[in-house]
Amino acid sequence: MSKVYEISILGRAVWDLHSLNNEGTVGNVTEPRTVVLADGTKTDGISGEMLKHIHVAKMWELEKNKKNLCEACQVLEPTRIDRVFQKMKKDERKEYTFEKAASKAISECAICDLHGFLVQTPTGARPSTIEFGWALGIPKIYRDIHVHARHALGEKAREKGAGKEAVETTQMLYHRPTRSGMYAIVSLFQPWRIGLNNVNFEYNIEPKERKRRYELALKAYQAMFLRMDGAMTTTRLPHLEDFEGVIVVSNNNFPAPVVSPLNNGYKEKLKGIQSQIDTFEILEFNSISDFVNRINEISGRDIYSIGDSK
Repeated sequence: MSKVYEISILGRAVWDLHSLNNEGTVGNVTEPRTVVLADGTKTDGISGEMLKHIHVAKMWELEKNKKNLCEACQVLEPTRIDRVFQKMKKDERKEYTFEKAASKAISECAICDLHGFLVQTPTGARPSTIEFGWALGIPKIYRDIHVHARHALGEKAREKGAGKEAVETTQMLYHRPTRSGMYAIVSLFQPWRIGLNNVNFEYNIEPKERKRRYELALKAYQAMFLRMDGAMTTTRLPHLEDFEGVIVVSNNNFPAPVVSPLNNGYKEKLKGIQSQIDTFEILEFNSISDFVNRINEISGRDIYSIGDSK
């Protein structure tokens, strides 16, 4: 069986009555996230930053042995391995080139390896092996604003002179958004880069650990789409109604194509590309259970390494 070089996940999810990503709050009004498409259409959006953050959180949750993560990622510190270097004495940091710093981060931490990091001293960056685009509402998205009242039951006593006076508690009103609709999702995963030092282009971990991290990343994809997290999920947990799409698997050193599910014919376009460039396979899924099965299917495959002839 061919080895996995890259994977792109392209799909459409139907989420009802959610408020996963917002512009911010002004006064007592929370504004929903709005983006503009190439044709000028305004639609709802959930940022790639939000989706990537969720995938990191699922990886952390699924990692049974937190010692497979660096000190910072064990507590989901966003600075990641940079926190470790900043805690070192200056003389210790001087011993590190970025090549050595990258090697340390990659070998010690699955999250730093897969999701990338920045280091201030020595200065350098590792690009993420996992990428997310915006989840974009496929018009028409239904948006509404609901009033949420927060108040205490009963009465409070207020001091008045020598005695007390009973007064009613004040009510706090909030205006919060709720959205329902179908969202186009794009994500790219590059297994061939797992464990690869982007300075000297050598693998800093053993093949067994590369495979383990690959499987962990795929399981995190399953977890995040089975239960999407984000803003306001304590009171607006999304209703997942449907999830369908394709998983594109590149079997050699040719990039996995990404065609947006905003286009109604995205599956046909991919099949047309496949007929001209026979370097990848298309695995369709028509439900969330199909998606889980497809991920399980590719999870058992070996992953590509630089220098592989196949």
